[in-house]
Amino acid sequence: MIHKAGARRPRVPAVMATCAALLLATGCRPSPQQLRLADGTEVFFLSNTKVRPANSYPQVREIKIDGEAFIRAPAAAQPLIIRSRLMVLTVTGRTALRVTARSKETGEEADVLYGHVVATKAYPSRQNEPDTLLAGEEVMVNETIDLQEKETTDLASLRAWSDGLIASQKLAR
Repeated sequence: MIHKAGARRPRVPAVMATCAALLLATGCRPSPQQLRLADGTEVFFLSNTKVRPANSYPQVREIKIDGEAFIRAPAAAQPLIIRSRLMVLTVTGRTALRVTARSKETGEEADVLYGHVVATKAYPSRQNEPDTLLAGEEVMVNETIDLQEKETTDLASLRAWSDGLIASQKLAR
């Protein structure tokens, strides 16, 4: 490409590679985090994810997530509610799941490694039937087309992803 002044502009891949190198060199990449809550729930995430437990947690077992997180919840007398912009996930019993819910994207997803989760849309919809998820199942929600769909997930990939996130958090300590 030729710039108006006659100078060549760098190609997009070269610019992206330079930006990635700068992020790595300056340490600006997201760092692994872990949040341990009073009821034993553990949330693993990167620093570019927002995780906000309710002010009265654990009396009100509710967490809000914007980003991507892996949650391990112990069995408790009351369910754990996980809220995102598009989903409400009700977790009962001992459960582990990944939530991918970035507020700037049109779709969100929850993948269950083990346990029991009931998923509903968090926005008004004419079609808001809950989906019950067990190990190896996922739910995807897309507000643009008002869709909630339950499918199977790749348990080996989910386990590898969660193990990698947990290991990276432990190394960062």
